[in-house]
Amino acid sequence: MHSPTTMFRQIFLLIQWDLTKILRRVIFVVMRATWFAVQVSMFGLALAYMVSTRSLGLDTQTYYKFYLFGIYTSILFSITASRAYDIAEEFEEGIIEYHLSLPMNRKVLAIGRAIGGGIASTLFTLPMFLTVVVLAQEFSIAAIIISIVASLAFSIGIAGLVISITLSIKSGDATDILMGALDAILVRLSTVFYPAVVIKSIAPYYYSAIINPVSHLADLLRIFYSFEEFKAIAIANPIALASYIIGLAIGFSFLAIYVVEKKLEGGGWR
Repeated sequence: MHSPTTMFRQIFLLIQWDLTKILRRVIFVVMRATWFAVQVSMFGLALAYMVSTRSLGLDTQTYYKFYLFGIYTSILFSITASRAYDIAEEFEEGIIEYHLSLPMNRKVLAIGRAIGGGIASTLFTLPMFLTVVVLAQEFSIAAIIISIVASLAFSIGIAGLVISITLSIKSGDATDILMGALDAILVRLSTVFYPAVVIKSIAPYYYSAIINPVSHLADLLRIFYSFEEFKAIAIANPIALASYIIGLAIGFSFLAIYVVEKKLEGGGWR
């Protein structure tokens, strides 16, 4: 039985491990930063002039602000989901087996990797988030702090989900296909690009969006900065959105614990 001090130290070491993993991915960082720049400049401005949402009270500048927080959320989701590729690589290299051989509680291992993945992804996207704040001309310190906390909780939840999926299917090829599909589907079937009231007439799109974690964080961030502008078009009220994000972080962290404790050692990697 480890003491709380030992467990916190082990979690801290696992967080350090995840941070060093993402720092080594220079090409990946450059590609994501470049793609983000293209999205918030060319695509964002073009969409703001093309999309007609004036009947909802969104002029071109307001829609651009709506788009910016949606794009940031989609980037955060994609970066966090990409942790699955790191975990698959670690499994193929025997690093997961090495972690399992360490004198470390399996709960600590699962929680440490979920928190580490969440912190690494949030820090990685922090410059992009601050760029969004500048472009949206929203400089509320309180809103920035709350947004980073909400983004971290969201990222921990998604990290717990991808850990659970990757360690359950135990296949590098299946992980590549499944994560690519999950990224494409969840980002597009969300409120990243369009408000829920606009997509309401397309039932499958609408109901997918209102249960989608990407929609919940995107709408929550928008409300943090422009409550009056976006409260009427969000998929839920702020308390419900925040409760969903907290539940996501807790629920998928416990799922990761269950998978690491009960499923991980049954069968090899394919």
